[in-house]
Amino acid sequence: MNIYVNDELKKVDSGLSLKSLLIDIGMVELSGWAIAMNEQVVPVEEIEGEYLSDGDRLILIQATQGG
Repeated sequence: MNIYVNDELKKVDSGLSLKSLLIDIGMVELSGWAIAMNEQVVPVEEIEGEYLSDGDRLILIQATQGG
């Protein structure tokens, strides 16, 4: 199935969990990251229970410091 990660098309297996996708792309430590799926923020404690569907759109944002 096709999903979008930060507006880039990515082909993944059907039934893939959000947690598995994040691990596959190297996001093991989520501290400092915000994750939105279909324009809804996914709280860290809910990531394991989320599963991807064809056409889902994920936005991954890393917090930065600055002034």
